[in-house]
Amino acid sequence: MTLERARYETAHAFAEASSKVEHDVAESRVRAALESVLPASIGRRQEIHNELLRRFPDEAPPTNFWHAASSQAFRDFFVWGHDYDWGAGCTRKGAMGPRHIEIGTESIERGFIPFDLHGKRVLDIGCWSGGDLLLLRGMGAEVEAIEEHRRSAESALGLCKLLGIPAAIMSASLYSDRQDWKHRYDVIYCSGVIYHVTDPVLFLRICFAYLKVGGRLVVETKAHSGSASGTGVCGYSGTLEKGWNWFAPNGEALGRWLVDAGFDQKQVEIYHRFNGRLLACGVKSATGAFKETAGFSRPGSWLEGEV
Repeated sequence: MTLERARYETAHAFAEASSKVEHDVAESRVRAALESVLPASIGRRQEIHNELLRRFPDEAPPTNFWHAASSQAFRDFFVWGHDYDWGAGCTRKGAMGPRHIEIGTESIERGFIPFDLHGKRVLDIGCWSGGDLLLLRGMGAEVEAIEEHRRSAESALGLCKLLGIPAAIMSASLYSDRQDWKHRYDVIYCSGVIYHVTDPVLFLRICFAYLKVGGRLVVETKAHSGSASGTGVCGYSGTLEKGWNWFAPNGEALGRWLVDAGFDQKQVEIYHRFNGRLLACGVKSATGAFKETAGFSRPGSWLEGEV
């Protein structure tokens, strides 16, 4: 690489997240949190399970969803999101499988979210049918959720109502930003979403603006299949690939996105997951203006200043 080109392609290191909690301890916390939001009565669990099957039937097999159903228009289907097993035959498979358990466990294990979320206001972005939402609520959080897919948002709201969980769930795009949410959240949890959006830096800037100072953003994403290090690159799929996938970053690209959104590089940690995906956390150490407004896709908006 020539010196002239190297000026533009300098690599930046982002801390690889180390384990701070034993895996088994973190997983036990996740499973206990999910159990804590369920009724004690098996009979009531069966009633809720049957009601969910009746009101929100799958329109494609969850186990074959990504192959058989993802060619349909995004808004024209419904498939349950995360697996659950409530005992006594109350089980349901979802297209996301047990990812809420896996990613929740890894988030605790790496110190991205604390053991106890009591007194914390949390935004769950892309809640689907509510698996992550139940986990966050079970950990004590006051949870709000936003889900672009209307029928999925309705299923999450139905689940919460049946379980008696107070949760505000909005069916809307995160890009319809709300200035009244500025500095509102202690934690924003965004699992399996960012590679489904066309402007990831704007997406992260909105998240940054919604966080309180000291708040943290947790992001899990499909990753670029190339090298985990090196220059900041990402893959692009677009509409020629099933699954509404747009930009899939490698570790450095995701770190750069977070820095450009406002997070301090030293407050960004990246974890390369067992399945080739990424889990990252950025802590908002201070408010600040958008670093570079040239080419910003929301010119002149309040998001440029965020003070």
